[in-house]
Amino acid sequence: MYFSKKLQKFKNVKHCFFSRKNGVSDGLYKSLNCGLGSKDKKENVLRNLELVSEKINCKKGHLITLNQTHSSKVVFFNHKREVKNKLLGDAIVTKIPNIGIGILTADCAPILLYEPRKKIIACVHSGWKGSFNRIIENTIQEVKNLNSNIDDLIAVVGPCIKKESYEVRIDFFNKFLNEDWLIKFFLIKLKMINIFLILEVL
Repeated sequence: MYFSKKLQKFKNVKHCFFSRKNGVSDGLYKSLNCGLGSKDKKENVLRNLELVSEKINCKKGHLITLNQTHSSKVVFFNHKREVKNKLLGDAIVTKIPNIGIGILTADCAPILLYEPRKKIIACVHSGWKGSFNRIIENTIQEVKNLNSNIDDLIAVVGPCIKKESYEVRIDFFNKFLNEDWLIKFFLIKLKMINIFLILEVL
């Protein structure tokens, strides 16, 4: 379990970046597997989701996750009646109290946003496709749409893959170099890409 010191200052918000440890899944899925779309036993996944909920003091059934597709789609919940689980998207924005929102990652970057004045929370699933397609920009725009004070926005990028762990083909490399907002230094550092994109929008 990993926490942000910046977010820990706010007692009204619970957060955590969970690792693979301390789950009930076994065999091939031996971990804290929270992916209902996997071939893991459903009862194990549901129990893992309950364990996560318990850690962040979220009532059973109030933890909302997405059917992630590496898209630029942001799900916004304005009223409690709109809240649904497993919608298509790669980010959630809301200011509804007493619900938990979360995204699942393996190599991709999990990003948490909090605007304390309006009490807006957001979570973002951003891998290279999401970063390339501006999922961060779209998410922050949704936060802006709520008349938030962007100067107060706190953004935290969680654990993700590092350049030592993968290689890319030259056509992939060139795809990013054709974008004027991305320079070589950021290409192989997913965490830096996402920090750069957050700062660009702000």
